Amino acid sequence: MRHVEAGLGAYLDQVAAAGFERLVGTSGTILSLGAVALAPHGRPAGAALRNQRVAAKQIHRARKELVELDLQRRLRVPGLEPRRADIAVAGALLLDTIVRRLGAEDITLCDLSLREGLVLDYIERHRKQIVQAERYPDVRRRSVVELGERCNYWPDHAHQVARLALSLFEQTRGTHALTDHEREWLEYAALLHDIGVHISYEGHHKHSYYLIRNGDLRGFDPDEIEILALIARYHRSATPKRRHAGFAQLSKPRRRVVRTLSAILRVAESLDRSHAQTITGVELHDRGEDGLLQLRTAGDAELELWAATRHAAPFERVLGKPLRFEVSRDAHVEQPHEAARVPGQAVRRRRDRRIGQDDPAVAAGEVADGGGSSGVRHRMELLRAGEGRDQERQKEKRAHPDDVQPAARHRLR
Repeated sequence: MRHVEAGLGAYLDQVAAAGFERLVGTSGTILSLGAVALAPHGRPAGAALRNQRVAAKQIHRARKELVELDLQRRLRVPGLEPRRADIAVAGALLLDTIVRRLGAEDITLCDLSLREGLVLDYIERHRKQIVQAERYPDVRRRSVVELGERCNYWPDHAHQVARLALSLFEQTRGTHALTDHEREWLEYAALLHDIGVHISYEGHHKHSYYLIRNGDLRGFDPDEIEILALIARYHRSATPKRRHAGFAQLSKPRRRVVRTLSAILRVAESLDRSHAQTITGVELHDRGEDGLLQLRTAGDAELELWAATRHAAPFERVLGKPLRFEVSRDAHVEQPHEAARVPGQAVRRRRDRRIGQDDPAVAAGEVADGGGSSGVRHRMELLRAGEGRDQERQKEKRAHPDDVQPAARHRLR
């Protein structure tokens, strides 16, 4: 008792002086001593001890009883766990001294211990991560989503691009002959393709490459991380080239995988250029001399059509033939202004002037747009005549974030 008071006395006096509402005892030895103290008062054997209150006087009597017994007799004490019998005397002296020095009237038994306390403390400090683990049991997917969230990605846009990319992947399996393993790479690269905007919009594809490579993705080997980063790297601007860092170090089969998946991702990303999730589905048809990609839309998809046409070349190389686009509205979507439209204006009003300059195929009427090439030429004639130019310019500013959103770029910086 003198040894315990010498070691704990000053600290216990501070606690007593500060005051407390309840004294709680945890772990096996205290629970066992509580069971011994409660046994003479009719507590059933095996009854739960959680939140049971034991009076200080009962603890003192249990200590006196245990001190007087040898080990063999302590093994037969009601309530005392046999594996605690050898340390019960020291435990009883320690507990009784603490309770009396604190001046507590009783002690509340707790069936949790330091081990559970560490777990509960971790849960309290990592609630968000634990929720993520429940939402995404697979460590690879969870790691990808966590990286996206750390970089403030746009989840609606990312998941829309991933959905469209996987649809294109499935519809071209017979051409590229890739497996579900590569399909998973495409999905994860699609989810992370825009995280470079977290650093800067300009060149964000290269920033995405850096962040994926250094984002501490769990469950992936280094080659897989490099492939994910490269697929995201090539979702816009340049296509894969042997002189590019990282790409040149890949084996020839894996370079082919990066070319194929990045080409699919470029088209999928273009089909949500406005970030409005306008495209509800895509269907690819092999027409022999070319491929027809039918786009089902829930609204105005002219910006998506323009972007997909502009970025289709790598995907055409995967198909081995030209790609044409056709747009159709979902039947259930209301179109209150459809009757007021000039024939041929169902798709792509904002960027006709630029389309005519940048894409000879479109200017020649090779891309189906709901109104045919005559509609394209008609709108271009209106623009050249000066009708509606201001309106077109304002629409372009709102719809084309790549070129005309300095305010958004300033905010990102």
